[in-house]
Amino acid sequence: MNVTPSTKTEIRKYPRVRPNKDVYAVFGKEKNIIGKLCDISMGGVSCKHFTDSDDSYNYSSMDLFTLDNQFYMSKIPCSIVYSVSMDEESEMKDKMAVKTRRLGVKFVTLSFLHQCQLKNFVQEATVWN
Repeated sequence: MNVTPSTKTEIRKYPRVRPNKDVYAVFGKEKNIIGKLCDISMGGVSCKHFTDSDDSYNYSSMDLFTLDNQFYMSKIPCSIVYSVSMDEESEMKDKMAVKTRRLGVKFVTLSFLHQCQLKNFVQEATVWN
């Protein structure tokens, strides 16, 4: 069987990077959704989080941080692009009290300060120990 390489073209405007340390995202005024970043770019992030509902998400800002306080950004304007279940393969998905979801988030109208912080973060994210 001949396998041809994928010719799928990347449509993202900015390349994504995976941070070498744990980075967390917090959403909403009540900070009621916290997720762990999967990847980040100048255009947005994706993260995984646990939830007990299938509610839709309509958050307009987020905070990003590391637990060691090396990085913190607050009130980043954003919009949720997608929210998908990560439990679809589980035989127990209908009985699970807590579900895992992946969010795709797009940054919206970043201030100059946010742009500078984000650019620095994206450059540093892959070199942390």
